[in-house]
Amino acid sequence: MIPQSRYFDDSFSNKVICESEVNKLKTNLLGHEFISKHHGEKVLLANGKCINVFSVEDYERFVKDNYSRNPVKLKKLMMDDIPEQFIARQLNDSRYISKLVKSLLSNIVRESDEQEDISKNVIVCTGGVTDRLKKDWGINDVWNKIILPRFQQLNKLSGNTCFTSVSANAHIIPTVPLEFQKGFNKKRIDHRHHAMDAIVIACAGRNIVNYLSNESACKNSKISRYDLQRLLCDKQKVDAQGNYCWMIKKPWDSFTQDVYAVLRNVIVSFKQNLRVINKTTNYYQRYIDGKKKMVKQKGGDNWAIRKSLHKETVFGEVNLRDIKTVALKDAIKNPNAIVEKDLKKKLKELLRLHFNEKQIKGYFEEHKDVWQDVDLKRIKIYYFSNETKDRFFASRKPLDSSFNQKKITESVTDTGIQKILLRHLEANGNVAEKAFSPEGIEEMNKNIVLLNNGKWHQPIRKVRVYEKADKFAVGQKGNKGSKFVEAAKGTNLFFAIYETEQEDPKTGEVTRKRSYATIPLNVVINRLKRGLSPAPEDKNGNSPKYVLSPNDLVYLPTQEELKSGHICYPLDKNRIYRMISCTGGRVYFLPYFVASMIVDKYEYTQLNKDEFTKDKQSIKEICIPINVDRLGNLIK
Repeated sequence: MIPQSRYFDDSFSNKVICESEVNKLKTNLLGHEFISKHHGEKVLLANGKCINVFSVEDYERFVKDNYSRNPVKLKKLMMDDIPEQFIARQLNDSRYISKLVKSLLSNIVRESDEQEDISKNVIVCTGGVTDRLKKDWGINDVWNKIILPRFQQLNKLSGNTCFTSVSANAHIIPTVPLEFQKGFNKKRIDHRHHAMDAIVIACAGRNIVNYLSNESACKNSKISRYDLQRLLCDKQKVDAQGNYCWMIKKPWDSFTQDVYAVLRNVIVSFKQNLRVINKTTNYYQRYIDGKKKMVKQKGGDNWAIRKSLHKETVFGEVNLRDIKTVALKDAIKNPNAIVEKDLKKKLKELLRLHFNEKQIKGYFEEHKDVWQDVDLKRIKIYYFSNETKDRFFASRKPLDSSFNQKKITESVTDTGIQKILLRHLEANGNVAEKAFSPEGIEEMNKNIVLLNNGKWHQPIRKVRVYEKADKFAVGQKGNKGSKFVEAAKGTNLFFAIYETEQEDPKTGEVTRKRSYATIPLNVVINRLKRGLSPAPEDKNGNSPKYVLSPNDLVYLPTQEELKSGHICYPLDKNRIYRMISCTGGRVYFLPYFVASMIVDKYEYTQLNKDEFTKDKQSIKEICIPINVDRLGNLIK
């Protein structure tokens, strides 16, 4: 049906039941659009069953036969594009919101003698009014100048000048190549456009709104408000032939220059609403003095978790066997782990005769004609992953075309299944897309006895795949301690920066070295429940110097400021960044004003965020958090 990412419709007329594997293949396509692109394809289900996607004719027949009495659902199932009426519904929602906001604002600015629903101090204007004012007051040129550096930077990245052009006034202005123009909005790429709109609206009086409304209503005839035209406008020539137009006067002479200065220096503030946990408050109804009332529940110590604790997939910890080479002195400590059977047998025999390491070396030296292939400095032994600090976790996954030779060898836990998959892959020319397509998997299971050297084997549709990762147990009681999960996307909410002082033994100079850690959500929740800060101490017992969360602003001191230890005010706004996300010891930022990318996955790396400045300076190494109020004024 219509995917939520393209248009939100939560009604039953926009819901169907299908296999999860088919839904995953559909992604964000419409129903008919999906059938048109994937008709006839085979889809392997989790239970091993293979199904075919409808052909276009069968799909259309099925929809018409089953939903002929439900025209709304039939229309949604048959559409190939989002129709205009859905956009109209969004416009109606915006109109309703605008009316509600007018009413709420009127309650704030209404004078004592006013009885009207909408206060006279609330002036309503359309986007067309602000567009005209921005044009007449030169604000569009100001905006071009504000955002121009980003387009010039793209010119440097691309090695050409396709992101800028020259206007009729010989000014360099930003532009976007044709291939990137779809959906692009020059205004929406920078958060400061809200401040620009606020300035223009604040300077648009009721007379201006009335005059522009009258001018718009009289497009094909003469305007009737000449009084307002003479009061608000100036005549300006538009060409050498004497043609002129009426331009609305600026609020004051230096208005354009002042707007540019303000927009250049404004700091965008971001609302920080990091609710991880909070105490639950339950209410229930009871009769008090014969009346039913809501009463707050007493006692209890319950917490409400406001974020997803972990991903749905549950993993089990596995103890994997591998081979490494060691010297003789290490091999004789555990002779049962030696790979080569004859060598293992001989060493165990010598150890039973109480031979020490020196005597064993002498024995093999004396009989080197028999043991000439043995290198006592490099003896292969088996070892298990639980003997090291590495931890591996496994989960069952269905076979698909991603299982190439490397993935099978490095990820599948069962060595017997590994051999079967590798033989089948080799028989298909090492082409994973062919070997592990639904048809290829069926063929493999038909020939599984042959692939397993004549031994019977269960059909293989899912395999246990392991990975080295940082996972945590679901719980502590029962079997929850053996079930492991990983953090859900978007739950890395705290990035801790630790600082330690180190003294140079030669010069005696003291330097500060930073270390970093992303605090897992389960650790954060556990600490917040105990009334502690979200970030724990590091391995040396040092408390974090700073703790950053997404949307926090940081300032990058200059080299002079770092040496002196003092920050110079006012701050250089070009050195202010906003934290975007973090993982492990890495944290990503963007300049505070960036709202969206001009060119996706190109302007700021493939991730649309960066760890470094334009000068390749690591942001996390020198950043200092700053606090601003709701209006962007620096507090601390």
